[in-house]
Amino acid sequence: MNQKWALFSFKGRMRRRDYWLYSLPVLLVSLPVFIYSNPENVADSFALNLLSLVIFGFVFWASAALNIKRLHDRNKSGWWIIVTFLPIIGPIFVIVELGILDGTKGANQFGDDPKGRGEPPSNDNDDNKDTMTIDI
Repeated sequence: MNQKWALFSFKGRMRRRDYWLYSLPVLLVSLPVFIYSNPENVADSFALNLLSLVIFGFVFWASAALNIKRLHDRNKSGWWIIVTFLPIIGPIFVIVELGILDGTKGANQFGDDPKGRGEPPSNDNDDNKDTMTIDI
């Protein structure tokens, strides 16, 4: 998967595994910014404030891109991201709707299934026909 697409694009669908694999590092990048950006810790340093603003902008954009692609996988419009900003309901919505529930099987209006479900099986002559894979 392309990191540029995952963190900056609002098009396409993203499966749960990839959503969590990208969301957790973005969250870890944001934690120091939120901890050190409170009014008691803010220095008069313009450079530090600018760096915090740039990191916050990246985290906001990347989170929006990840959430919208998961909404697309659930066959919902990106406008549903507004729900994530609601107190109490927002975090529950993110965890359940984006993080736990499976995406739409097969293609939907936002693209093909990232897990490849709903597509006809290929007739490859593999030697690994007896291998079982599990998609999460």
